[in-house]
Amino acid sequence: MSERRPSLPYPAVLLLGNVAFIASWIVVLKRPEGWQVVGPVLLALFLVLRVGGVWRYAKNNPDPQGRAKRSAILSTVLALLAVGLWVSTWMSGPR
Repeated sequence: MSERRPSLPYPAVLLLGNVAFIASWIVVLKRPEGWQVVGPVLLALFLVLRVGGVWRYAKNNPDPQGRAKRSAILSTVLALLAVGLWVSTWMSGPR
């Protein structure tokens, strides 16, 4: 019998990823002390939780139509676009 590690449910992982993304935006817009470290860490957490979560779900729940994989691809593309927008905001500096 194989022992599986307990893990967070799929929606909770995605929610935590979204919270990390929103927090990274707050950090980059407010620019508090240490924002150059905290912002990218939160953004990396977003990528790991959100993109990693959808790919893990797609891997663990294969379907014949491939909807889970297409959803993971779309989620990855949207996450990369969001990260690009975040980086451009970070590079533009305070207004």
